[in-house]
Amino acid sequence: MPSRRLLLATLLAAPAVARAQGPRAAWSPTQPVRVIIPFPPGGTMDPVVRIVQEILTRDLGQPVVVEHRPGGATVVGTTEAFRAAPDGHTMIMVANSFAANITLRPTTPYNGLRDFAPIVMATVVPHVLAVHPSVARDFAGFLEAGRRPGAGLSFGSYGIGTSNHLGGEQFREVARLNATHVPYLSPAQAHNDLIGGRLQFMLANLPDMIQPVQIGQLRAVAISAERRVRELPDTPTMAELGFPLVLSDSWFGLVARSAVPEAARARLEAAWTAALNRPEVRGRLEEMGFTVLAHGATRFGQEIRRYSETYAEVIRTNNIRVE
Repeated sequence: MPSRRLLLATLLAAPAVARAQGPRAAWSPTQPVRVIIPFPPGGTMDPVVRIVQEILTRDLGQPVVVEHRPGGATVVGTTEAFRAAPDGHTMIMVANSFAANITLRPTTPYNGLRDFAPIVMATVVPHVLAVHPSVARDFAGFLEAGRRPGAGLSFGSYGIGTSNHLGGEQFREVARLNATHVPYLSPAQAHNDLIGGRLQFMLANLPDMIQPVQIGQLRAVAISAERRVRELPDTPTMAELGFPLVLSDSWFGLVARSAVPEAARARLEAAWTAALNRPEVRGRLEEMGFTVLAHGATRFGQEIRRYSETYAEVIRTNNIRVE
């Protein structure tokens, strides 16, 4: 029989052990965990999940499976996640469109802010202000060209309501540019027209712009990142150039239904942040042009609200509509 002293020590230690185990002890999945990607296979989102898929499977003790549900500007996949059982076995990877759709598509079957809870903000890709060489050599020259009366510049995007469309409209407004938006159905088509001079500028994903800039097809005159990036070290940030409020980038994060128990959400958050913070994971993603954030649920929730509020203002100011 254990002594009274040993029994007392065991009882006193129990709360500390429970706290140390945290959400890991409180909840674990009992079946495969789905990660819905609301875009077709082969997109920019895929590597963020694929690189950590095996690590998450080992950590959670259940297979982590990726399920593509494209369509409706991410509404199809998000609706699927909304209709899934709120038991912690379904997450969806979302991007800037999740925040934009709150205003742009108010008739969706779900409410993005009410019906979903943040898990982790995984990565971000900065946008480069890429300019055709015929327009300007640097940012000052670009502003001068864009502010001329009747300048008639055109800027491209990956579609109405996409992050580089809304970022471009916000930048056009605060920089007082005479420019018109031209939406494209695919990034490749937009990039080709920019290189060919049929567009004059574009806020484009960093990885796609590195080679065209390095070989002189385009000029990178600014980047919407917190600090300069090693791929384009001579390109100043928007903040350095006097435009710190321009919100133009491509981020990816995980959300689940808000009805999922808090313990399950906390367990998923812990698994994702641990996986993303592994040096080998960070290294592989950074080689592909991603900046790893691994922001937890609280910070991610704040960012979703910040983007949704900014996008709402841009959408209303410019009367942006989708069919």
